[in-house]
Amino acid sequence: MLLAFLHTVAVVVYLGGTVFLGAVLIPALKRRGLDTEGLHFLAGVIRIFHPVSLASLGLAVITGAIALTPVKETLGPEYVPRLFGVLALKLLFVFVLVMVSCYTFFALGSRLLRALPGADEKPDAEGAAKGMQLVQSLQRWYLAAATLGAVIVYFGLRMSHAG
Repeated sequence: MLLAFLHTVAVVVYLGGTVFLGAVLIPALKRRGLDTEGLHFLAGVIRIFHPVSLASLGLAVITGAIALTPVKETLGPEYVPRLFGVLALKLLFVFVLVMVSCYTFFALGSRLLRALPGADEKPDAEGAAKGMQLVQSLQRWYLAAATLGAVIVYFGLRMSHAG
């Protein structure tokens, strides 16, 4: 019971934050006109979100793996014919999601944070263009991660009905 709760909370935190960033916050900042203040605000959110998101994704993967053990024991020889096809697809999408998330966390997010001018520095046109390009990429990858997450949830629900 506690394991299922932790798994669900981890998935909600990860997917909720990812959808929020990709479908709500970044589009709102872009509509407002993404200036240096908006980039610094987004950077502040990313500084908090990325570690929380990474931890919640890791917790979701670990609790999902732990939850499989009793299912394997219960189904015995029926485990492979009943669940493995869906599980294999789910694990494939989880692997891709982890790779996409690592790219957004460690490549795009950190690049955006490094590209921002300091509080007392005046932004140049090249830096602003680079920041906007990174924000565009982040938004696309957040939306891709949210889509992958939705597919993974779908396969998880299929597994729970099949098991």
